[in-house]
Amino acid sequence: MDDKLKVLISGCLLGQKVRWNLADKSSSSIKIFAEDNNIELVPICPENELFGTPRAPIRLIQIEDKLEARMKGRDVSQELNSKCQSIIEDSEADGFIGIHGSPTCGLNGGVKNLGRTVKGSMHALSEFPTTEISQLKNPQGKTAFLNRLVKHRQNSYNEQGGA
Repeated sequence: MDDKLKVLISGCLLGQKVRWNLADKSSSSIKIFAEDNNIELVPICPENELFGTPRAPIRLIQIEDKLEARMKGRDVSQELNSKCQSIIEDSEADGFIGIHGSPTCGLNGGVKNLGRTVKGSMHALSEFPTTEISQLKNPQGKTAFLNRLVKHRQNSYNEQGGA
């Protein structure tokens, strides 16, 4: 078992200009946290992989009994969910760090006409621990996430017949 923890992370948090408007949300503190805790950060951006950058914003909206991710008036929910599932299945990751406000990488995304938030696809579809960068701003949040990563890694190792 490799000692380094592998954590997927919204690419914009590592300075990649993959947000819909070519912006990033670079976080130097997450890079330091990763280095200090033997974590490999693997940047991902489902929206960029599917639609490129720049792109029209994607908005979550409830229409009757269906949640849709609308981009230019078209529902792209299935495409987003499929891309996220593919990223998760191919990653062999121990965890994921997302960014608030993203339809796929946000932990609590607002939904028009619903009156509550929903988890973005990367959080909802993952079996490994997930969080948002905002929850890692203090030592307690960082420690809690790190503990969840280590526990998940150990449980996965034991399920695979490890010692």
